Amino acid sequence: MKTSLLGNRIVMLAVALAALALGAACAHAAPLMFDVRSENRRVLLPGPGDGTIQIQVIAPDAPAIHTDRPRLNLALVIDRSGSMAEARKLDFVKTAAHHLVDMMGPDDLLSIVTYSQEVQIQSPSRPVGRDRVDLHRIIAGLYPGGSTFLSGGLEEGFRQAKAGRRKGTLNRVLLLSDGLANVGVINRGALRERAGDMAEKGISVSTFGVGNDFDEELMTMVAGGGGGNYRYLGDPERIVAALESEFHTASRTAASEVEIIIRLKRDCRFGSVLGRDWRRDGDAYVVRLGDLSAGERRTVFAKLNVAGERTGLREVGDVALRYRDPVTSRVVTASAKGVSLELVRDERIYREGFDRSVQEKRAVSEANVLVQEAARLADQGKKEEAKGVLGKAAAGLAAAPQSPAVRAEMDHAGRYKDSLDTMGDMSSESAKGAQKAIKYRAYETLQQR
Repeated sequence: MKTSLLGNRIVMLAVALAALALGAACAHAAPLMFDVRSENRRVLLPGPGDGTIQIQVIAPDAPAIHTDRPRLNLALVIDRSGSMAEARKLDFVKTAAHHLVDMMGPDDLLSIVTYSQEVQIQSPSRPVGRDRVDLHRIIAGLYPGGSTFLSGGLEEGFRQAKAGRRKGTLNRVLLLSDGLANVGVINRGALRERAGDMAEKGISVSTFGVGNDFDEELMTMVAGGGGGNYRYLGDPERIVAALESEFHTASRTAASEVEIIIRLKRDCRFGSVLGRDWRRDGDAYVVRLGDLSAGERRTVFAKLNVAGERTGLREVGDVALRYRDPVTSRVVTASAKGVSLELVRDERIYREGFDRSVQEKRAVSEANVLVQEAARLADQGKKEEAKGVLGKAAAGLAAAPQSPAVRAEMDHAGRYKDSLDTMGDMSSESAKGAQKAIKYRAYETLQQR
């Protein structure tokens, strides 16, 4: 009797384990969640008809069914121009690259590309486990010298990532630079578009700015177009931690090639997206978010315009979400969520329609867009104009519902405004470092991670 009972339990356990194994083999990542809210659910007539919607996209903190992490396919693109010899920047990059090789699994794929005035394929895309010792030898042998052919390095990194791409791999180019692109394609817009082309082919681009002399606008635009991350590394010693963070972020990817798709009804117009790139695709407006790691969220503010003279509820359009499941490689399109606004003539009713939480977040984002603008003016020596823009940011924050986040942004904008008089020569190392840190903080805030 006991033997029979034990046998039955063993059979039941075997069935359960088989079901679990089958489930893991067929598992897919937990679906992304997204929420759409209006800053004000009403539009006042007569008036310009402007409105703002907040779109939040959230990646679950853990997959629905436990699965091993996706296989990584990384192309490490290293600037080895002459300036990388300063402050031992290339030495720190090499240390970080060694660490990256050690963290990667045997089946992960890695390629190493370097660029100065020329581009060199130091190691074509290949599984790390097969040649880990050789990869360490290649990294140890890198040396600085020459100009900065950034576009060439980016293109070759893309080719290597494309060559290493397999079904189910997460594909990313990691581009490091400490200077200005001065060979090949140097136009920021053109490089952003090229990174966008790469992202549309399933290969994202993350950028790492080292020191205080690189072009952060270029690096942020390339990362934005490429659906990846931008990281500012004023202290070269932070390179190791930054590459480690990028590795873990990629390892926990819950969804790749994430895009918000906005479609509007007739007589409704699209304005802009606050602090983010967007594109027109037929009748849709598309905002690329790139890859989302488990537990991450993105917040987007889109400005719309509603035409009309008649009061009442109006269907403005809908918002959908599209992304690729990193486990199955299938494209997922989440059900669209409708957006409706009520047109009213009573100003009191209009004021009652505001969502304070959305107001606060939008005000903080808008202030950081203005901080970035002020920083660009300050870089050009136009400090009085920069102060005027910072005053505009402070006024916008003062008009928003007061919260700890809003007050913190007001304090930050005020301190930055006061510091402009003490910075002195904007070409000094201290001023360049302060400016880059301010712009990076604004960038991180706008990402709404």
